[in-house]
Amino acid sequence: MTYPLISDNIGIQACYEFLRGNGESHKMSEMLAFRQPPRAQTDREFFEGFGTLEKQFRGDEKVRDRVIKIAIKNGYKPNANDVYLSALANYPGDPEAFVPATGGRGHIKSVCEKRGWECDGTVKTKYQEPREEPKSNPMAKDIMAKKIKESHKRSPSSKKMDQGELRHNIVKNHGFTKDRK
Repeated sequence: MTYPLISDNIGIQACYEFLRGNGESHKMSEMLAFRQPPRAQTDREFFEGFGTLEKQFRGDEKVRDRVIKIAIKNGYKPNANDVYLSALANYPGDPEAFVPATGGRGHIKSVCEKRGWECDGTVKTKYQEPREEPKSNPMAKDIMAKKIKESHKRSPSSKKMDQGELRHNIVKNHGFTKDRK
């Protein structure tokens, strides 16, 4: 019987063929011939190589400090052993992007499932349609205030008009609406 070539190394190939000849499966024979067990998929292996937040941001201390400051402002105080995954962040410093050493892959899976994101790697989740319509936030407060000031400066009569109507007109002309993307 002939077996597939798995290695140019004659010792590895001979070991593989010996094991196959004795009834071992392809995968088991290959693993034993190469003397490499399959890699486990635990949190320990997942966190391998990340290191502390200090190590992750080495050379970018300003970025690290800014990300941590934003997380704290949003109610989460990162632990030095957390792993920050920017791919998991909705914005820089998103508290959910900090993966605690005690949470690992379970944390990532729950965040992805909550957001309906598909994930295909160490963690696997399926895409889900949003459960509710996204909340409309057509314009930030500081931008609205700036636009109102500009309107009052450009047209003093706008001070006398209904301010709700003025805001509506500002959003209509400068903000995000469904028909204006």
